[in-house]
Amino acid sequence: MYKFQNKIVSQLFFSLILFSLFSCQEDDVRRIRLKVDQKKVTSNPNEESDVISCFIKESVSRSLKGIDTNKLKYYSVERNDTILVITKVTDMIGIEKSSRRKLLFAINHCLLTSERYNMKKIYIDVEGNFTTLLVKTPSKYDLDGKFADEDLLLSFYGKSKVSFKKSKNNLNY
Repeated sequence: MYKFQNKIVSQLFFSLILFSLFSCQEDDVRRIRLKVDQKKVTSNPNEESDVISCFIKESVSRSLKGIDTNKLKYYSVERNDTILVITKVTDMIGIEKSSRRKLLFAINHCLLTSERYNMKKIYIDVEGNFTTLLVKTPSKYDLDGKFADEDLLLSFYGKSKVSFKKSKNNLNY
């Protein structure tokens, strides 16, 4: 009886291993780059290495009321004609859902009214402690305030290098 149970357990285990090997997807490199950039947020951006974050931090702290701007962290990346600004809100309890939108709009307004950045394509990522709260790209917004689609930001890093899965709708000749 034990040999029979062991055989079943080992077959199940082997099946699980095979399933997990063949169901793994290649990670989109852009997603990895976004995660790396999201970890670079700081409450004291360096003026030499991240001038955009310093500019935004100063502008937002002067213009935004109702949010303790000392509890915000920033990081930005500029590539050619695009800018990605990542802001992390560390004190979610003290910020209402509607104020989170005001933060995104304040950052966007700051960049749009700047002579240096107003012609750039702007990507904004507002992070909470555990999730992406708000996203703005040149073509789309996700203003949910709780669970925004951070995949919208991936176009900042270029086109996907991951091959798409074949589906029944794809025609291959």
